[in-house]
Amino acid sequence: MLKLSRIFFIHLVVLLVTLFLFISICTYFIFKNIEIDNAIQALKKEALLVEMLLDRHPPRDDFIQALDKKIKARITLINVRGDVLAESRYDKKSMQNHLLRPEVQQALRKRWGQSVRYSTTLHQDFLYVAKKSGKMVLRLASPLARVRRTFFTIWLEFLAVFALFTIVALAASYTLSFKIAKQIDVIVEYLSALSRKEYNRPLEVGFAKEFYTIAQHLRKLSAKLAKREAKKEKFTKKLKRISRQRNELISAVSHEFKNPVAIINGYAQTLVDEPDMPVALRRRFIQKIYDASCKISSMIDRLALAMKFESGNLELHKSRFDMCEVAKEVVGLLQERYAKRSIILECRSSWVEADKAMIEIAMSNLVDNALKYSELPVKIEIGDGLFCVQDQGMGIKEEELGKITKKFYRIKKSWDNSMGLGLYIVSYILKLHGTTLEIKSKEGEGSRFCFRLPTSTPPG
Repeated sequence: MLKLSRIFFIHLVVLLVTLFLFISICTYFIFKNIEIDNAIQALKKEALLVEMLLDRHPPRDDFIQALDKKIKARITLINVRGDVLAESRYDKKSMQNHLLRPEVQQALRKRWGQSVRYSTTLHQDFLYVAKKSGKMVLRLASPLARVRRTFFTIWLEFLAVFALFTIVALAASYTLSFKIAKQIDVIVEYLSALSRKEYNRPLEVGFAKEFYTIAQHLRKLSAKLAKREAKKEKFTKKLKRISRQRNELISAVSHEFKNPVAIINGYAQTLVDEPDMPVALRRRFIQKIYDASCKISSMIDRLALAMKFESGNLELHKSRFDMCEVAKEVVGLLQERYAKRSIILECRSSWVEADKAMIEIAMSNLVDNALKYSELPVKIEIGDGLFCVQDQGMGIKEEELGKITKKFYRIKKSWDNSMGLGLYIVSYILKLHGTTLEIKSKEGEGSRFCFRLPTSTPPG
């Protein structure tokens, strides 16, 4: 037997023995009180019967003695002054005044009285029950020894039953401890096999649900250990991918920032070196510096927005607005940046409920993206919650359609040095609004980007 099983069995024995002693003591007092109460109730019933018989017969000693033999209880008649009028088992002339007896006092005050005490007349313990009957007190007494004999008989029978139950419980627990020890041995051996990397070893237990649950967890642990090397390799690949993405980000950011910084540096240096430069040329140089700084600011804003998406700290602030009006504002701003480009806007009033600022960013990114990848006119269509941008640029290969919305992804043949965040931001904004970006493109013919928002009624 395992040490754990021995500890379990010993503790169970101690627990059952303690429980046996505790229940024995408790039942002793419980049964004692029950038997005394039963005896009191029996004497009360007999007192009522004696009272009825005394109404028909005179309270003489011979009649009282005859009743005593029938009900097997001592009968005493006492007047209100405490004098004994009749007694079934003792000479009433030699008996003391009973006025101060507790049961007599209670009967005179409350009609019924009772007490358990030692009788100085018969020299033994009695259970007394007294009842006031007219101008006298009828008292019945039963030897407490008889009550105790009945109580001890019932109590010993109970103890015998409980002792038998304790023996059966100990035998069952002993058998149970052996079965538990056997299951533990199986589990210990299985753990030893795991330590030897024997991951395919079977584990069969079924004695109890708890062992079955342990076996399930051990099987899962075995499967995890078996796949540990594969997970290590997968984790290594993930680290390499993260490192590659980080390098790509650094490369994209440095490449994107390199040109505008070079422009700012070059034009600023020229302005410093040529203090007498013509005003028109100076203004042109300052404009170039301003445009380059705006581009840097725009790139920083995109990076900051992408970081907010990653952290999940962005919340929607929905309102009702006309997509057509927002599109006109976007076109107006982009037309200033692309003064020589043609942007065609075909717009029908379309009210929606969404985050206006985010939808404006999405529209701006899509139109800006179309202008970057095409030198021909860009067409915008709006109606019934639908927004579409059509360009006639280089188009997108079919195998790249599912990748271009990923963060930092850039088409290899792209002439634009973007960081690959524009379509990623659009896709994330639309996801927050419960919709998606639909892309249709054919290489060499252009692309079409669309999204749809649920329509809303105009205000007022």
